[in-house]
Amino acid sequence: MDTASEELDIDVSIEEDGPSARKLTIRIPSDVVDDRIESAYGTLQMQAQLPGFRKGKAPRQLLEKRFGTQVIDEARGQLIMGAYQQAIQSNELKVVGEPEFDESLMDQALERGTEFSFEVSVDVVPEFEMPSLEKVEIKKPIFEIEESHIDEEIDRLRYRFGTPEQVTEGFQPMDRVGGRAVVDVEDHEGTFFETDKALAIYPPEEDGTSGPVLGLLIDDLASHLAGAKLGDELVLETIGPPTHERSELRDKKVTIRLTVEDGERVTPLEVDVLTASLGLEDEKMLRERIRLETENRRDQEQRAAEREQVFEYLLENTTLELPKRVSEAQVARSIERQRMELLYRGEEPEAVERALAEMREQTQEQALNRLKLLFIMDRIAQEFEIQVTEPEINGRIAMIAQQRGERPDAVRTELQKSGGLQEVARQIAEHKAADRIVDQADVTEIPAEDWNRMAEEKKAQRAGGAPAAGKAASKKAASKKAGTKTDAKAGKKTAKKTGKKAGKKTGKKAAKKSS
Repeated sequence: MDTASEELDIDVSIEEDGPSARKLTIRIPSDVVDDRIESAYGTLQMQAQLPGFRKGKAPRQLLEKRFGTQVIDEARGQLIMGAYQQAIQSNELKVVGEPEFDESLMDQALERGTEFSFEVSVDVVPEFEMPSLEKVEIKKPIFEIEESHIDEEIDRLRYRFGTPEQVTEGFQPMDRVGGRAVVDVEDHEGTFFETDKALAIYPPEEDGTSGPVLGLLIDDLASHLAGAKLGDELVLETIGPPTHERSELRDKKVTIRLTVEDGERVTPLEVDVLTASLGLEDEKMLRERIRLETENRRDQEQRAAEREQVFEYLLENTTLELPKRVSEAQVARSIERQRMELLYRGEEPEAVERALAEMREQTQEQALNRLKLLFIMDRIAQEFEIQVTEPEINGRIAMIAQQRGERPDAVRTELQKSGGLQEVARQIAEHKAADRIVDQADVTEIPAEDWNRMAEEKKAQRAGGAPAAGKAASKKAASKKAGTKTDAKAGKKTAKKTGKKAGKKTGKKAAKKSS
């Protein structure tokens, strides 16, 4: 008999335990306890093979004496999890994160003839009223591709396929520095984390002096790298963001000791060499191809800007209380979803890591709004009965692979290992749901210059008052970054950054390893 999956005769009472939280009290009658203990011993007796007895013939008294504690522990665990799962399913609770049991539960006595009861706290999907999804007012930035944008994209490709050379000292902006890193965290006993594959990129001038290392922003990274050479140990210090997905890092002093073991600088290809390497006849053909691809990216960014306005509208017009115990898994999910969004838009790995590091530095309110948006968009996708097919997932992976200059099967393997395939599917569903709202919205076209001015005004307002989330990627849907790139944070990326930061071919592997 499969005792772990049988229907149990249990009594369940449920009470509210705060916003989107429930406390379950589960009572298991004594006869059910007796049956489970008897079943556990019956299974043991059939399988036990003790000296002096044939298999299945050992006396029950001897088995209870030798294995009683183990049998009771196993029966208790089966009863708790079986009763919990049954209570959740029978009461149709949509649980978020992991249940919270009393720490002493597994020490609670399980005895024949005695009822067994326990409590468990769970967070559930919030209940909320949806605003109207029709005729949402949306502005669409209009931007024309000019020859200067083609020039900028050519510069980007020259660096992407450029020739790497090893450098041992005298590091400059955009140089890549790698090596072994040991991470210590305040109040954490022993080493928190260590890796042989850490990567630091010398920040370009437009980023100031800060840059990400192992997903954390280091304010003075440039000054540390400026005078470094191979063999040096750099001591990098920062304070863990208050909304980091790892609770151990929040508001704690973090020290990264990076031993410099490798340095790399990329020399860009000449245009004629680039043209030949791409299998094109001449620069004219190269420019035509780039124009088409740039126009496609512009169209993607215009749609992204429209979606971001949908997200803003939903956050501003939806009252939603998050569970009191927002799990690390949910925070990590919001970060991973943003990673998929940036990869989909064609951001290079190092740009993605910087954007995510900056996102971790956001305020508590911004982080909570990101989480609220997850629940809102999941609800809308359900109401619209959005379905995601395997061909759609494959198409999205192929698009990410094309943006990164990699093979789709390699990207799929990477996503499978990191659990990112689920986020790809969620991203597709979110985009389809948002697009459904955009398609029935009241859309007004405006020049990109007006759009950028409005974005800067919003940014200034938020800096002086309560921040609003869900707006990050709408800052500059038609910025001067090749005429199309939306800045996921501050809307400040320049053509220079586009050219140099995009994809040094050999550096991609190191960037992935560091993340």
